[in-house]
Amino acid sequence: MDEIIRVEHISKSFDNLNVLKDISFSVSKGEVISIIGSSGSGKSTLIRCINLLETIDQGKIYFKNECITDKNVNINNVRSKIGMVFQNFNLFLNKNVIDNCILPQAVVLKRSKQVAKEIALSYLRKVGMEEFAYYQVRSLSGGQKQRVAIARALCMNPEVMLFDEPTSALDPQMVKEVLKVIKELADEKMTMLIVTHEMNFAKNVSDRIIFLSGGQIAEMGTPTQIFNNPQNEITKAFLFQE
Repeated sequence: MDEIIRVEHISKSFDNLNVLKDISFSVSKGEVISIIGSSGSGKSTLIRCINLLETIDQGKIYFKNECITDKNVNINNVRSKIGMVFQNFNLFLNKNVIDNCILPQAVVLKRSKQVAKEIALSYLRKVGMEEFAYYQVRSLSGGQKQRVAIARALCMNPEVMLFDEPTSALDPQMVKEVLKVIKELADEKMTMLIVTHEMNFAKNVSDRIIFLSGGQIAEMGTPTQIFNNPQNEITKAFLFQE
């Protein structure tokens, strides 16, 4: 399969805290990888490094064989190809739904307002939010906000989607509607990296699982390998407590 992302020996510290230690793995086009692990294991930091929201201390990250951690790289260009959906939505609360989806397209991709609007409506339809296009964001439920955030990311036509615990800020009944949208993207072979605490979802939707512990990859494999036959005692302890 075509490699789309390659992470080579990256490390990241905040002050004296080593959050990521010598992490290496690659992602193939169309692959869905779930990143699991305890709080503080480095999951969110890893995904933020791939989106260039954090600067790595060592190592390199490649997107389609281009080193995106090079200091001369165009960050906006990279982020238009690697979409990101955050735990707390990161929507513009002072704008309505459709303007949240139009603005990034206009600013980064220089699309006309009419073209951006048509694309926004098509993706809002895809995530079941078209009827809320002209609602103010602050009037929406958490699950609705997260579906808008997914639509907004898709409007940029990304080649990879990153999800940073997309359901952890949601009420249980809203988790299902967001996971349904992500599952549909997986079925369409969207390349995705998903940081999640939803173990059943990770088991059912992923091609591979990365288990992080203490800022390192403790174990990596298929869902069957990780959930049914974990090799590492730390993995066993983590999954058993779940």
